[in-house]
Amino acid sequence: MKRKNLPLPIYFQSSLLILTIFLLGVSLILTSFFSLDILRARIIDIDKTNQLLEAKKQKENNYLGTTKVIFSQGFSDKGIDPRCLTWPSKLSYSGWSDDPKDHDFFIDHYIPPGKKAIICATPALSAALAIHPRKRFLYEVSKIELDDGLYVRVVVGLSEVREPCKLFTGSVDCVNSILARQAVVKYEP
Repeated sequence: MKRKNLPLPIYFQSSLLILTIFLLGVSLILTSFFSLDILRARIIDIDKTNQLLEAKKQKENNYLGTTKVIFSQGFSDKGIDPRCLTWPSKLSYSGWSDDPKDHDFFIDHYIPPGKKAIICATPALSAALAIHPRKRFLYEVSKIELDDGLYVRVVVGLSEVREPCKLFTGSVDCVNSILARQAVVKYEP
């Protein structure tokens, strides 16, 4: 005796379709929340930065080597910026600082000479900074005399991620690829 496959009831089929669409929407929202750098976090004033670097180099008599300037505050015009989606970026390196008191995550980017630049952040980082206003978010700009470009290190104080990562996987680097996307330095094409 052959058994016929009975079709699923129509209400079960529509419920399955609605659940699939809902789960797809939630995964799309979470992906964009943690990986789309669409919010402008800081504007890097290249002219002012170059002036500060030159003044610091002359003050320290450091004519051959690296000069660095640290910025802890940026302009107050944060928000959604289309340049965050269209301008390119060049990631140099990312990782954890060696400070034994507080291991901060940093992201290094390169800005070619004569280009305007902004720091873009994901909604996840922006929300974390808004919830915890004392959380560290600063950037360091340095210049090496062999190149006229600037190197920008964005320091994001996310040290609380380090220990659970080490506990669960045995390595502190388990979320580095996600953290490296949280703040990106973009420059004009």
